[in-house]
Amino acid sequence: MTTAIKNFHLIVFYFSLSKLCLLSYGAGALQFRVQQLYKDNVESCAVGDIDKDGDLDVVAGERFYLNPEWKPIKFRSIKPFGKDYMQDNGDYVYDVNGDGWLDVVAGQFTVSPLLWFENPGEKTLGGGKLWKQHTLVDTGVGHNEIIFFRDMDGDGVPEYIANSWNSKNPMLIWKFSKVDGVPTMTKSVVSESGNGHGQGYGDVNGDGLEDIVFMQGWYERPAKNAFGQTWKWHKDFTLPHASCPILVLDLNKDGRNDMIWGNGHNYGLYWHEQLQPSEGGKTVWKHHLIDKNISQFHALAWEDLNNDGNPEIITGKRYYAHSGTDAGAKDEIVIVYYQPRLAEDGTVTFQKEIAHKGQAGTGLQILVADLNGDRWKEIIVPGKSGTHILWNKGTLSTPKE
Repeated sequence: MTTAIKNFHLIVFYFSLSKLCLLSYGAGALQFRVQQLYKDNVESCAVGDIDKDGDLDVVAGERFYLNPEWKPIKFRSIKPFGKDYMQDNGDYVYDVNGDGWLDVVAGQFTVSPLLWFENPGEKTLGGGKLWKQHTLVDTGVGHNEIIFFRDMDGDGVPEYIANSWNSKNPMLIWKFSKVDGVPTMTKSVVSESGNGHGQGYGDVNGDGLEDIVFMQGWYERPAKNAFGQTWKWHKDFTLPHASCPILVLDLNKDGRNDMIWGNGHNYGLYWHEQLQPSEGGKTVWKHHLIDKNISQFHALAWEDLNNDGNPEIITGKRYYAHSGTDAGAKDEIVIVYYQPRLAEDGTVTFQKEIAHKGQAGTGLQILVADLNGDRWKEIIVPGKSGTHILWNKGTLSTPKE
């Protein structure tokens, strides 16, 4: 073999090795293509297979979008209120009546009924007719910032919880039940008074039970009969205008869960490091800044976008969260993600990447799902800038198909 041929093989080997290293470590920022599904003021969305064809579809406010055409089909009407709001503060898909078809459950900002919309099934699903509207339960509580559907007791059935901007509102958990065969919900009282802007879920005190964190501290889940008694309220911290959700996870791998939260109506993304508790058992927290340059971090998600096995913080600027009166409301809208990096000394830093600027902002919910089956997860965001899909095209080092 000549020297020239040997050198050529060495170049090919080292090129291939470097390319493999790039792929292994996910080098480079992700590339996204933005697609607007519809332009309205809806700030909520859900993802699920509503036509039972095996593909994930998108629901956002008055419309659903079937994969892969993504044509807007109106299935409900929502009343507007205020300057630029619509009466929808959370969308979820769930088979409420047990007929095998995913229905849509939707909360409301200023009025108390929790609604569900009955999926008509295969024959009329795509015909553009409005779905039958039902009241799942009238909670008697308004001032609802956002609603959560979360399986709080591990039985595979989600519970309904409303976060409120009214700090005096109760903290309630609603469980599915039936009366004479009709779906409804029954109330469990966490606290008769004590709510506040921002909410999340996780084991705060390390007892293996999921607690509730919110603007005014955290509720400790009882070890027994959690839905038959009130929970202990620990006023250990205050998170002003905190995001929905607040993420509860162990960022620095010290065995204690920390909190990641954004200011929904001002500048700032933060994390609260949980330190050793005090002798009396009170939780102790150290405040850290992640990013001070973006305002209205109202919604967060925690998902692995770059397929490196480690989730990122996915968030962005909520467009006109308070109708343009918040600090930074006129700033350019942006979707960002942050990759946490843990050093040997326990220090946590964050690599910031811009997913998109200028067209798509966030609303109340950020969803992440692989919509086209290419193993790269998309970002789905509703908001007053419209409902958008950010199609994840991978990194620059991803092999071209």
